[in-house]
Amino acid sequence: MKNVQSLRNAVMVSLFAGTTLVWGGTAFAQEDLQEFALEDMVVTASRVPTQKVDTPADISVITKEEIADQNYASASDALRAIPGVNVLGSGAKGSSMGQDKILLNGDERVLVLVDGRRMNLGSSGNSSADWLPPVNAIERIEVLKGGGSALYGTDAVGGVINVIMKKGSEIGNHVTVKAAGGSWNAEQYAISVSGSNDSGLGLIVSATKERRGEYKFKNANGKSQMLKNSGYDDTGVIVKLDQKVGEDNRIGVNFEHINADGGSPFGFSGFGTTDSHKRISNNVALRYDWNESSDEKGYVQVYKNYQHAHFRSPVASRQSNFTDSTIGIEAQQNFKFSDTDELTAGLEYYKTTVDNNALYTGKRGYFHQTFYSKQSLRKTDGSLLLHGN
Repeated sequence: MKNVQSLRNAVMVSLFAGTTLVWGGTAFAQEDLQEFALEDMVVTASRVPTQKVDTPADISVITKEEIADQNYASASDALRAIPGVNVLGSGAKGSSMGQDKILLNGDERVLVLVDGRRMNLGSSGNSSADWLPPVNAIERIEVLKGGGSALYGTDAVGGVINVIMKKGSEIGNHVTVKAAGGSWNAEQYAISVSGSNDSGLGLIVSATKERRGEYKFKNANGKSQMLKNSGYDDTGVIVKLDQKVGEDNRIGVNFEHINADGGSPFGFSGFGTTDSHKRISNNVALRYDWNESSDEKGYVQVYKNYQHAHFRSPVASRQSNFTDSTIGIEAQQNFKFSDTDELTAGLEYYKTTVDNNALYTGKRGYFHQTFYSKQSLRKTDGSLLLHGN
């Protein structure tokens, strides 16, 4: 009986010790997770920097470290790694005529931003993964899955993708060079140069070149065959200059250029397999941020997005020229009333001019304006209690 009692006590002590170890391990893991989350800030869900753990939305983040570790060749490759994100192409880069669609949870009504600046075409509301900045200029990508219309308008019914670019004044002097090659005369080159000085002036210059010849495949007889009109040649350049003004303000200018040339070996939207396209994008933006490290931060930004596409074909009726030019301005200010109450208010206005000789004669234009406000009331433990729009 004594032996039974001793055995029972030993079992109880073991169970108690095991329970203590499990709880201790859980507490330690939770503490580590919480400490990590405090450093993970996002801006897309609420338009102001917010700890990801306090964001009442389904949001994913791809950091520059993840982009480097996974050696993503493009921003679209990085996006494909996020659950719920689909980038639809025709199976060969360039063959979709530079218009790879981005879907979030099956919805193609996705708003694409670069540093908070709207990149969707003003004429159609669409954007493409092919128009995103090169990966060597990206600081991080935030993907908001789910409706974002309350803050961003009807283009964001499916969600928002915000590409946040690096600042030369923050990363210092740095040079990155990349070269790669592959089958079918594929070549890829990229160079990124950044520099800064003691006065807070920073510069980033990024250039990419990617091209490939027509590729081969095996036909039904097992013989190798060239797929006509399947090559492409893409060039991209980004120049970003930013200057700190005083202790907590910054002014920056950004220029983006894309020159894409490719074919359509499978046909595209009524175009034949002998058709091709040439697409040129020139975007410029000027932005001023104030109180960057304060709870009452704000910014104003003016920009112009220009895109021209020439769809070429030996058949005259299939040829067309398309131009979409958008001029926009946006401003935002955050107000902090107390430790638990804050208000974000802003406005956005843009005007688009479209010229498409395949659909109509002359130019068409329209404008869009939005005013928004967002109030957040938080409990003293930091959790979200109320959102108002």
